[in-house]
Amino acid sequence: MTVNRMVSNPEFDQMKSREAYAKNRREQQIMKEILLDVVKRAYGDSYNRKRQGTKNAIDMMCWLAADRGFFFIEDKTLAKRYGVTDRTIREVEQTLRENNVIVTVYRRSSTQNGLGNQVHLFVDHPYFEHWVEFLQLEEFLPNFQPNLQPENTERPCESKRVPSKYDPTYYLTLNTFIKHNKRKENVALNSDFVPSYVPESFILAVQPFFNDAKEIHRLWGKVRLAHKMSRLDTPVEELLALVIQTFKGSVFAYKQNKVKKAFTGYFFGGLRNVFAAAKRRETFQHQSDNPLFYNFLEA
Repeated sequence: MTVNRMVSNPEFDQMKSREAYAKNRREQQIMKEILLDVVKRAYGDSYNRKRQGTKNAIDMMCWLAADRGFFFIEDKTLAKRYGVTDRTIREVEQTLRENNVIVTVYRRSSTQNGLGNQVHLFVDHPYFEHWVEFLQLEEFLPNFQPNLQPENTERPCESKRVPSKYDPTYYLTLNTFIKHNKRKENVALNSDFVPSYVPESFILAVQPFFNDAKEIHRLWGKVRLAHKMSRLDTPVEELLALVIQTFKGSVFAYKQNKVKKAFTGYFFGGLRNVFAAAKRRETFQHQSDNPLFYNFLEA
């Protein structure tokens, strides 16, 4: 998916200065292979029929994204390096977007007041959830509803050496988040103001811990994003029991001091795991229902 989100120069500097997920070359190679495997699954059998130059270009995309979850090398540079055309590189990127492998945003143009070079975010990289928060991409992603209230899109231009006073609540633990909200001058909207498309059972489960409408809406956004990434055919509304159980498990883990970083990140990771298991069961069920499927166990 391409998002008409313009990344400012200070924001891009912060993205590049983020600590690398891979601590050494071996870890970078492992992460590259994980991303490359996702690309291969998106292409299916047609990947093996690609020219070697195209495969090498894809390999480099995954290698560059292994550290921080994104790559921004220009198409013409990548094409020239591996002996393919600019069009080939653009077609690869388009295929990855259509299969929800990457999300593309834009840097600000250095020569005109408009969109500049593209930045491609890998959905399956562990940092993707962070970039969604940092760049405020929830409203642009498929299956996401707009925020309850419009927010000021202007962000302060700060040096990357100075910690931002406006870091998103992704970094905050549950207790810190509650204290952070109590210090706000404006009274937060309670759960009665959560949009009607958020299931009532989810609101009731979350309400004792997050009674702020905006945060409940944000948590539901994590559910929709995890469901989108799992590529499940089953609607998310039919998986509410799994979602609520995962939330309760995340709260229990937090109370046991097992959540070392962000509560929302831990919850999102749990959703990815349970939806992945549901996808495997769904795939097996489809195969079982197929009359061409031969069950060797019962033969």
